[in-house]
Amino acid sequence: MPRVALKSAADAGRTFPREFALLHQLGGTNKDVDTEALLKGADVYGDPAAVKGLLNGQDAIEFEQLAKAFAKPSQSGSVEGPDGNCLGWAARDSSGTLAPYKFSRRQLQPNDVMIKITHAGMCHSDLHTIKGDWGPAKYPVVPGHEIVGIVTDVGADVTKFKPGDRAGVGVFVQTCRECGMCKQGEDIFCPKIVYTYNSTQYDGTPAQGGYSTHVLADETHSFTIPTNLDLAGVAPLLCAGITTFSPYKDHGLDKPGLKIGV
Repeated sequence: MPRVALKSAADAGRTFPREFALLHQLGGTNKDVDTEALLKGADVYGDPAAVKGLLNGQDAIEFEQLAKAFAKPSQSGSVEGPDGNCLGWAARDSSGTLAPYKFSRRQLQPNDVMIKITHAGMCHSDLHTIKGDWGPAKYPVVPGHEIVGIVTDVGADVTKFKPGDRAGVGVFVQTCRECGMCKQGEDIFCPKIVYTYNSTQYDGTPAQGGYSTHVLADETHSFTIPTNLDLAGVAPLLCAGITTFSPYKDHGLDKPGLKIGV
């Protein structure tokens, strides 16, 4: 099994965010990576012939070389461009029909974590919102608030995450952190809460959700995902899972032997 050599995780995450995230999904960097996993990943995400050529008889591969071999153009076109730096799927009206949508995420703030999204769960709240069931939506809306992925960049004041970590984001991305609710750890009740989508961020830009290439969230509202958990399986825990488990925990109903109804 070859080793993928990485000079700087921070630089790699900023320069090749997609490929950096893919490599961490397939086994990480600066350690032996399973050849079969790389080739299987290349069939979907890269150039199989180029990846196979790099692996042929090599004990170590430079990350930049592997990134180029995995730089397969998206069928939806390049993410970067004059129309924005993020590609998502958005509803434009109450039909709820999703279509590709290019927009810009806000600039990385000192407390922000940038996450390259690998999986986003589908919650029924997403469907209610894009169809306007709960009132007029702020179209276009990119739904998705069960988000998991790989950290590709962090703000200057972030201490909880580093590039390459696995992270998740739930139903909100910003709170004031100054009100009584925030100070009690009840951020979800913050009067200035910014939801993950169909909301307005503090800088005045629309908040857009996880049906997209990447997301930014305050590190306080980003969650570390253990390496032994499957990313796809974790995503629904960030809404459906915690909504069910939290009241059990709060009211002491998380003991073995209890019979609980949901």
